[in-house]
Amino acid sequence: MAFCSFSKECDGNSYITVENKFITKYMPEVDGFAVKVYLYGLYLCKNADTDFGLKSMAEVLKTTEDKIIAAFELWEDYDLVEILSKEPFAVQYLPVKSAVGRPKKVRYEQYGDFNKELQRKMQKVGKFVSAGDYLKYMHFLEENAIQPQALLLIAEYCINKQGESVSPSYIFNKAKKLLRGGASTYEQVERELSNYNAHEGDLIAILNALGGFQRAPDETDYSLYRKWTETLGFTKDGIVAAAKHLKRGNMNVLDATLEDLYEAGKTETNEISTYLQAREEMANITFRIARKLGVKVSNPATYIDEYVEKWCTYGFEDSSLLDVALYCLKTERGNFDCMNGVLEDLFQKGVVGVDGVKEFLKEKNDELKLFGKIQELCGSIRKNATNLSLIRTWRDWNFKDEMILEAAKRSATSANPLPYINKILSDWKRQEVFDLKAIPEPDQSGKTAAASRFVTQAVADANAKSDRERYYALLREKAQIRADKFVAKANENKRFKEVSSALSKMEFTLAKAEVFTPEQLPKLQAEKQRLLAEHKAILQDLGIDESDLTPKFTCKKCSDTGYLPSGAACACYKKA
Repeated sequence: MAFCSFSKECDGNSYITVENKFITKYMPEVDGFAVKVYLYGLYLCKNADTDFGLKSMAEVLKTTEDKIIAAFELWEDYDLVEILSKEPFAVQYLPVKSAVGRPKKVRYEQYGDFNKELQRKMQKVGKFVSAGDYLKYMHFLEENAIQPQALLLIAEYCINKQGESVSPSYIFNKAKKLLRGGASTYEQVERELSNYNAHEGDLIAILNALGGFQRAPDETDYSLYRKWTETLGFTKDGIVAAAKHLKRGNMNVLDATLEDLYEAGKTETNEISTYLQAREEMANITFRIARKLGVKVSNPATYIDEYVEKWCTYGFEDSSLLDVALYCLKTERGNFDCMNGVLEDLFQKGVVGVDGVKEFLKEKNDELKLFGKIQELCGSIRKNATNLSLIRTWRDWNFKDEMILEAAKRSATSANPLPYINKILSDWKRQEVFDLKAIPEPDQSGKTAAASRFVTQAVADANAKSDRERYYALLREKAQIRADKFVAKANENKRFKEVSSALSKMEFTLAKAEVFTPEQLPKLQAEKQRLLAEHKAILQDLGIDESDLTPKFTCKKCSDTGYLPSGAACACYKKA
């Protein structure tokens, strides 16, 4: 199939004709070769079924494929054709009557000297300017307000930079950037390029300081350098000093670093090194603090600005910060914000030095040890700041650790022991009882053994309630443990586990079917019965009764809750 074809707007069944508009408006403005390509392509449009490609057309017209492509690109500028693809090359002819492109007459003779000089410059690196490329350069000069000598200067600069890999598009891009900056004459372009050349050595030194992964500066690097030196006011030595601190960074990272330095007012070379060294040290301590807190930090800058720099300004040493971070982790305050609260309190109290912080942490660690003993007696109590503050309060009431632990023993059976410890200690404080031997023995009548150790009726009642709650909790736990053992044994059978999972999902499936697809209910219910039968058979093979899979409570009336369905207390409670 030929690579040229009519668009749907063209009348493909008509004779091959050349419209008058093409002859009068477009043909006089182009050279004969472009017209020859257009006409031969028009002929191919009528013979689109033939296997005729770009290479074949080049052979027939005794030219190169590049020249034919350049000619079609010229006609595309006039809206007479549309290049559908480059590979494989395909062109679609458009109606001449609807073409809106304006003829762009290029006076080739006036660019003779330009073409000769361009060819001479290109030959220095072993390149040859093709006819198609000549057309591109001349059209660029026609379409842009730039002097030919200025474009030659740009081409020479690009040739020196790119060598034999230089291309017209690279040269045009460089020229467009200079044009946007207002450089269009030879003198203006020469001045801009001299700045590039003057700064090249500086940029190479900066790139080497960054690690040397980028061998040569590119266009954006020159723009950044002008920004750093002209806008931000850095010297070359200052920029190099900053680059060395980045080690394996890049120009974008360096740009961000210099902007930070500018905002901090550090633009002198000696200030830059000192400031960045301090920031590097703070980054290291920030990462170490984060590890102690159990926090993942990828970019330390935010934490430095908000927390660490302030803490260092307060006068806290690195070792103190790490110790406080570990203390915060132990007390469920494992984040920078909570740690900041602790350090702010210390700073307000004037506790900043290493010895002062150590003394503070020694006191807090003693409280943690005592709290750990209370946890052993009373079970799981959260080790948070609120609960830990009670230790300090009880000690401020002049209670020794042995008295606090005695109160903890008496509250051990409570579901929420801390309030009961507070009640006991408050009562002892009111009665000025601060020694174990001074604790009075109450009347034993009508009291449980546990309650007999309490001083007041309120405390005794609270303890009796705790005894009851603990009694039933132990019964329920015992029943649940027994059931869990049977379930674990049954689940060792793979098929039993699969059937149990299917039965669990079946309830949801049945409920859904009841609403949306009631016609499927009989089938699903039959499947459920089959699964239940298989479930029961597997348990029988394992020697397990189905009732063993659920807790068997001691009291059938209250199910070991202590309360009947009516809400009344069950009579099954056995006092110790």
